[in-house]
Amino acid sequence: MTPGVVLTIAGSDPTAGAGIQADLKTFAAYRLYGCSVITAVTSQNTRGVDDVFPVPATVVGTQLAAVLSDFRPAAVKVGMLATAEIAAVVAAKAREGALPNLVLDPVLSSSSGFRLGVTAAVKRLLPYATVITPNRDEASALLGWQVASPADMAGAAGQLAAEGAKYVVVTGGDAAGDEAIDAMWTPHGARFLHAPRVATRNTHGTGCTFAAAIAARLALGDSVPDALASAKEYVTRALQAAAGWQLGGGQGPLNHLGF
Repeated sequence: MTPGVVLTIAGSDPTAGAGIQADLKTFAAYRLYGCSVITAVTSQNTRGVDDVFPVPATVVGTQLAAVLSDFRPAAVKVGMLATAEIAAVVAAKAREGALPNLVLDPVLSSSSGFRLGVTAAVKRLLPYATVITPNRDEASALLGWQVASPADMAGAAGQLAAEGAKYVVVTGGDAAGDEAIDAMWTPHGARFLHAPRVATRNTHGTGCTFAAAIAARLALGDSVPDALASAKEYVTRALQAAAGWQLGGGQGPLNHLGF
């Protein structure tokens, strides 16, 4: 049987814990065929990001054109955009209807604080996104006010939905407590996604993986609420399966493939 296709548009992580590499592993875990368009080359490891080299927007455009002229993705995950020019290229394709079931993970900075994207670039894509998945810090940057509590997260999700996205999930899994709680805004109002917190230092790429898993489930035909719930479960399992790993000296990667 020919597998379904999912496209990731994102930056490269040489340690394969986040970005393009994590997305492709996530798609493979769902038995889907992953294609990729690289927006930036990063120099990073589990301890942090040292450098970011944005790919010229024209090259991002030719990558997109090459893939879309030959493959028909059922869903698209967009991660780090790096520059407003790259965002404009991606938004143009989205406007044409060439990027179905678009899941936008607004990667604005790494966990070490290195700036990876620009707010204006992310906002270009909001009207075309089926789902956006900012964490609390990214939601704060997009909205201009501090998002902290679960109530804040729900309010931020609603405000971002008002700016164009159909579904918004503000993730808060890095907050203190016994549960990893995400706030979701749907056309029917706010609700929360709950999962037990996993005691592990291996959390590198969690946001990328969550967004990629949503795209995978949408490609398989799930409704958005079902895709969100499935992605939450997948990330929890990947965290649990990697909890004892000793890869790298900082925040290690998830176990995307369950080995």
